[in-house]
Amino acid sequence: MDRISELPNDLLVKILSFLPTKVAVSTSILSKQWDFRWMWWLPKLEYTISCYSKSECERLKCFLDRNLPLHRAQVIESFRLGFYYPHFEPGDIRLWVLTVVSRCVRGVEISYYSDYKNKQDILPSNLYTCKTLVTLKLYGPILVDVPRMVCLPSLKTLRLEEMVYSSEDSLQRLLSNCPVLKDLYVKRRACDNVRRFIVIVPSLKRLTFLEGDYLDEIVVKTPSLKYLKLEYFNSKIPHCLIENMPKLREAYVDFNFPILERLIGSITSVKRLTLCQVDNRSEVIIFLNSMALNSSTESSVSVRGDGLVFKDVLFRRISF
Repeated sequence: MDRISELPNDLLVKILSFLPTKVAVSTSILSKQWDFRWMWWLPKLEYTISCYSKSECERLKCFLDRNLPLHRAQVIESFRLGFYYPHFEPGDIRLWVLTVVSRCVRGVEISYYSDYKNKQDILPSNLYTCKTLVTLKLYGPILVDVPRMVCLPSLKTLRLEEMVYSSEDSLQRLLSNCPVLKDLYVKRRACDNVRRFIVIVPSLKRLTFLEGDYLDEIVVKTPSLKYLKLEYFNSKIPHCLIENMPKLREAYVDFNFPILERLIGSITSVKRLTLCQVDNRSEVIIFLNSMALNSSTESSVSVRGDGLVFKDVLFRRISF
């Protein structure tokens, strides 16, 4: 007797969602009753290529072309795709993403493994107006071409690693149309085309920014921020406008000193602060774990020409 098939549908969906997509699809051979069960119910779809095999990529392409349009789950909780250049055509990937967006997708993660020269325009324009999208994670030289009509009313987590932007204001336009964004992670790659990093997001709680090339301007206006991580190693000092963050509780800042000097007044409410200052001679890491930097306490933090001075704050210094 097939006792598994007699389980409630909700429980079967839960079981399938914990399986890798390939394993979940293989359940179709169990019986006629299971023939299309995964296609109707499977809420999480993950398709990744772990090697450069052209034949494996062709098999995956055939499978997606044949089966993804037939997927009938009312909501796709997550769609994850990982692939290598040059085995997939941009038009195919756009079509797959377009399909999951039409299925009320909540999470999209795309990893594109290639060098910087092989940038790919693989994101359909309707991705930028998906009302159900909660999480968007993109890795690799994917072209971010944000249309003028963009609105992501449910997006809470956005991760952009080593993207290629179609214009200088693409990232700013995207962020300004995410009204409930909570977590933003941006990692720039060397020689990208963005020279202004502007984050004006009142709802943001976590911000991680890792620099890959020089910037002309850094603007951060995030009054609700609780966690901040900034890394900027370029010798060219950008213009900085970083407003006060009264709710900030933890910060990791790895900037050269002129930027630290401009930033320190905006992070006086932190409970845990790590500052890294790098020069040609040494790296100094200062940990402040046990005491808040209170801006109402006179001279709790001061800046001098030769560095930062912390008064009545426990810290540990490590020199290399």
